[in-house]
Amino acid sequence: MSSSDNITRLAKRIRRSTEIPWATALRLARSGDAFVKAPVPDTVDADQLRLEAMVTHTLANAFQDRQLNGALLGVVHADTEGDELLLRLEPGMATEALGELLPRWDAHYRGLRGVPGLRPRADGDQVVLSSLLGGARITLATADRSPFRTPRVLDGETPLWDRSPAVLVDPELAGARRWDSPPERDRSARDLLLSRVLRRPALVNRAAAPHGIANCYTHGTTDLVISWCCGPALEELLATLLAHGTAEGLPKAAAARYLPASDTALLGGQALVLRRHRSCTVPTHSISPEALDALTREDYAR
Repeated sequence: MSSSDNITRLAKRIRRSTEIPWATALRLARSGDAFVKAPVPDTVDADQLRLEAMVTHTLANAFQDRQLNGALLGVVHADTEGDELLLRLEPGMATEALGELLPRWDAHYRGLRGVPGLRPRADGDQVVLSSLLGGARITLATADRSPFRTPRVLDGETPLWDRSPAVLVDPELAGARRWDSPPERDRSARDLLLSRVLRRPALVNRAAAPHGIANCYTHGTTDLVISWCCGPALEELLATLLAHGTAEGLPKAAAARYLPASDTALLGGQALVLRRHRSCTVPTHSISPEALDALTREDYAR
């Protein structure tokens, strides 16, 4: 397929799935080397979709701008087969990622941390995380197949996965209700987009490629913001996500908005926000990968 044919196909896909004008769709399609691809398959199970979205949300809040080697959520590769999802994690982030996902009561925060209802089971060099909120599960492995270490439990934390392995406790039930509290339409867009982010690490990790880090944060349970500098232009990353079907199936009016004046793109209303800074935001005295590797992830986080 010629480059011009691909540009036209991508512009047509953008127009078909969004209300972005044709001229803007063409501009996005020309912005980089994004080729139209068959989308990574979504899960068809609502519980699995919710679990994957909660995992994305939790890892984004946990790592923020503390990634290693450009793994935005700690994920290097995702193997998908129907509802099955295997996440291959950056080895230097893997144990912290596991610890952040497991639910625990934080007496200092006076609230739940981690994903409510998640329970771990070792399976060789992998860890299977099953949810008590339905039959959903995700499998974790390190990218180099090195073993997971036992996650550290911090002062004031009570590990709920260990204290109550088969029964949801009240803080978990409250956490699940909080996750499900947005209006159904907003909740559906959020869960679909955050699940798609988790299943497309190679795409979203482009934002962190130049410095090895980017910034992820959220507002409550409603969204995910990815903010970066010095990496792909906003148009390029947005076009890449749209080329891989990230906005497919969303209501067209809210599927994607491109706001160049503020260097922002919105997907699913505001469930996924892309924001590129015009100047470098990484200080020259940033900690080196070697120094970071010498610290425990938990101590650096706090």
